[in-house]
Amino acid sequence: EQVARSIVDYVTPLCEARVVVNNRLDEDLPRELWNGDAQAEALRAYGRKMDELNLLPSPFDIKSLLSERDLRLAMKLFGLKQLSYGNLSVRRDASSFWMTGRGVNKGALEKIGRDIFLVKGYDPARQEILLSVPPGTDPTSRVSVDAIEHFKIYDALPQVGAIVHVHAWMEGVAATLQSWPCGTEQLADDVLELVRAEPDPGHAVVGLKNHGLTITGPSLEEIFSRVEGRLTQDIPPLE
Repeated sequence: EQVARSIVDYVTPLCEARVVVNNRLDEDLPRELWNGDAQAEALRAYGRKMDELNLLPSPFDIKSLLSERDLRLAMKLFGLKQLSYGNLSVRRDASSFWMTGRGVNKGALEKIGRDIFLVKGYDPARQEILLSVPPGTDPTSRVSVDAIEHFKIYDALPQVGAIVHVHAWMEGVAATLQSWPCGTEQLADDVLELVRAEPDPGHAVVGLKNHGLTITGPSLEEIFSRVEGRLTQDIPPLE
């Protein structure tokens, strides 16, 4: 009975999770940004850096854990076209940020509106991430499922200029207590709470239970210089 109660207590919150994976694509991106800017170019450069550091593979072989049918259903639920791991974002101004796309190769980021998106807001009533894209963008393109987490961090902490999420670990980091699914408001809120609790939220490293790390900094360059050589792909199981 105690085991059954523990299972219920663990699973119930997951059933109540608010998933924010829908996007609204507005073809209103200014012409001068159709190919990006200096911040978008930094995203491209550090996507390649993630690949060089072998930070893009999954921490576990998902294909060995899910049947082909279940994998297709999971990818359909989150709007994925292929498996890809980790994400990056960089603030453009006070109200927008560039972020990597969903299911794209982070080591080969090229096209704005496919590989990289400008996130300009969040509509909580519709649970939609608002994107500014060039004319003719594929309407099925999507930003990373973790956009809601990045949005909340940028919105609450103006000192944060960049965010990196990796499926890796560092010793001694504080971690979320619940294994919320990616792209949920609950996970975003828990991560924001942890970042805020750090001595310096603008230079934070926090853990996502049984999943990986979210790292904040003033720039992507600063983040990678701070954590390079300190990451391990052995993510410890947290009870």
